[in-house]
Amino acid sequence: MDIDFTTNIKTGHSLSSTSDFEISITDNPQGVTGNRALLNRFEITFMTQLKSFLVNDRIIMDNYGGDADKFINKPMVLNDVQSIAASVSVSIDQTVKSMQSDEPDGVPDSEKISGANLLSIDVIDGIVVASIEVIPVYTEPYSELIFNLPITSRG
Repeated sequence: MDIDFTTNIKTGHSLSSTSDFEISITDNPQGVTGNRALLNRFEITFMTQLKSFLVNDRIIMDNYGGDADKFINKPMVLNDVQSIAASVSVSIDQTVKSMQSDEPDGVPDSEKISGANLLSIDVIDGIVVASIEVIPVYTEPYSELIFNLPITSRG
């Protein structure tokens, strides 16, 4: 079972400001399961950077993560909303592939990812925000699985 948390990137900052990315525990002491747990894992995976390690003179790649910072946080991307949308889409695809390849046996369908879509890139009060819909294998009736990610400030 996952803990119930919320993520926040303080407005006016980009993804590269890791000190401005916050994860806060909510008031739900029971934790979360089902679609909400899936959305939590999607958010974390989306922000997780791919890594490589040197082991016995061999480079080992850890391909788990969405690598959003690598794709999105480039001046030529951040200056163009269409480039942001393309970069977010690539990160979404990488995130879905990572999550699907790492799903253990016995995970309920409400916690398995089927896919994810970029719904929109909007500029709200000078902040570029990406809205991402996460699609589980089984959608619980009360769940709205949309991840809103502030990307950068325009102003």
